[in-house]
Amino acid sequence: MLALAVAVQCTASGCASFVRNGIADPVLAEKAHVTGVPGVRFWADDVPTDAMAEIRRMTPNLPIIAREAKRGDGRRPIVETLALSGGGSDGAFGAGVLAGWSARGDRPEFEIVTGVSAGAIIAPFAFLGPAHDEELRGIWTEYQASDIATAQIIPGLFGGSALADSKPLANLVAKYVDRSMMRAIAAQYKRGRLLLVLTTNLDAQRPVVWNMGEIALFDTDEALELFRSVILASAAIPGALPPVNIPVEVNGKMYEEMHVDGGTTRELFVTAVQAPFKAFDPLYAAPPIRHLYIIKNGKLTPETEVVSQTTLTIATRAISTLIKSQNWSELYRIYRMALDAGADFNIMAVPASFTKPLNGLYDPEYQKALYAEGITAGHAGVWLKSPPGQAPISVVPSKPPAPAAKPRTLLPPSMSRPGASAPSQSPAKQPAIGESAGDTLANRPVASTN
Repeated sequence: MLALAVAVQCTASGCASFVRNGIADPVLAEKAHVTGVPGVRFWADDVPTDAMAEIRRMTPNLPIIAREAKRGDGRRPIVETLALSGGGSDGAFGAGVLAGWSARGDRPEFEIVTGVSAGAIIAPFAFLGPAHDEELRGIWTEYQASDIATAQIIPGLFGGSALADSKPLANLVAKYVDRSMMRAIAAQYKRGRLLLVLTTNLDAQRPVVWNMGEIALFDTDEALELFRSVILASAAIPGALPPVNIPVEVNGKMYEEMHVDGGTTRELFVTAVQAPFKAFDPLYAAPPIRHLYIIKNGKLTPETEVVSQTTLTIATRAISTLIKSQNWSELYRIYRMALDAGADFNIMAVPASFTKPLNGLYDPEYQKALYAEGITAGHAGVWLKSPPGQAPISVVPSKPPAPAAKPRTLLPPSMSRPGASAPSQSPAKQPAIGESAGDTLANRPVASTN
């Protein structure tokens, strides 16, 4: 009981915590930039009035996107986006899907790849193509838990920043993400391809999108360190792994921002800022044909189990339920964005039939089985055309508005004409909540085979 009381007191008072020079002023936070590597990130929750002006201001070296992409009707570029979600150990599924898709023979060269948390670890390899599938297999199936993190439970409870030390994971990231990889990513960026990774700025409580190709262009030791730090931060599960402090500068003064798991704010994303797909059309030589592929590293459907009546188990279950609910909302928003832009929407997730239990934060046997499951799914190539639980929606042109009714003069009964009757007026049908006037439900198939 004494130990518990001390732990609670330390948590409340910041016992043994380190003083950090963070940014408390939101105005200053808006102006912060990484010294020596300017123009490499966006607030992912920004809703700019002019999305293109904001992107061009923040990324002066941005090339014409998809300038070497395949061409469709009317010579429009075909833009294929891959979004890789968070999911911890379930990242093995995404790695397997990519390998199975490569073996199938129709995996695209994606013009845009985005990653969050586990997806951020996968994203650079997915961006560079099937030649890196074997490295992904090794990362997700060949390492032990001790190769990822080492426990530090007592320090974590008594004023530390996490229950485990992520230095092993940092070493693993450094092993694979070297200068050669960064230069390869820079070369692809110059071709008009984007690699984007999301972290959460915990001080500001806001998601941050990092343009990894822009970082790679700098080709310095500082840029390589930042590149690695962003990936590590995106995967830093709060409480389990320590946050990553990123040095920034404002008005000539240095500060530290605290960045953690991107999944704290978003499990997945498809655009750098909050704007419709069509707002980004000026980035392309012509308005593109869009194909969107989402790999959810986890299950989308509810999973029923009897929860033990203990504090930690209840809290863990509640947090996982919250994340799943948040993910449904985010998926629906992206689905609506795709419909509004006429984009092709595709999603794949860990099937409900996969029931092997996970033992610990990093379980090699679980991940080998899930990687094999991903290979099967990727090779089959069956993608859902709408989020599970969401009736597919077809957008149809709105009917022209009916002519306005002529105004009537209401006369007292004594002045009304014999035999006259007032014209009947039926109220217009209102759209259902969450449905626009031009939307109808259609019996579209929910799965297709590439």
